[in-house]
Amino acid sequence: MKTLGIVLSTAGLAGVGAFAFSAVPAEAATAANCSGATSIASAPMLRNNQPPSWGTIRLVRDNCSQYWAEITMASPLVANAKANAFLVQSGGGNDGRVLSCDSSGGNGAVIQGQRSCRTPKVKATSGSIKFTAIGREYHNYGGGYEEISENATRRTR
Repeated sequence: MKTLGIVLSTAGLAGVGAFAFSAVPAEAATAANCSGATSIASAPMLRNNQPPSWGTIRLVRDNCSQYWAEITMASPLVANAKANAFLVQSGGGNDGRVLSCDSSGGNGAVIQGQRSCRTPKVKATSGSIKFTAIGREYHNYGGGYEEISENATRRTR
């Protein structure tokens, strides 16, 4: 009888846990509905505009009309190196607006041991709004960070 009580109480706790975890916050539900990220433009990260490619800058869109820039380096960055993606918006009353991985909502610039970062997502349903993704790679040779590569996607929507 004692074993039956333990089994029933364990099953009851499992049921409570299942109930507690089945409630999904609205933010998580929205994020789940906005999946389907698609790269709509990309460009290689080149040093001195010469191959080989050291990474890729991409303009990305999800199925909720949210856009962002994402940079992915070919290998983890070494000490004294960093990379950043920039999302440049034109049209829609925000001409010249620039967001980077370091902007609020981004996940921070790529630093030593990391390979990628993304900018905050920008919702854009108007066809007049255009975006460009720009990627920049930097190195500190002792006098501060200097840009060593840059590339951009085509301006697109």
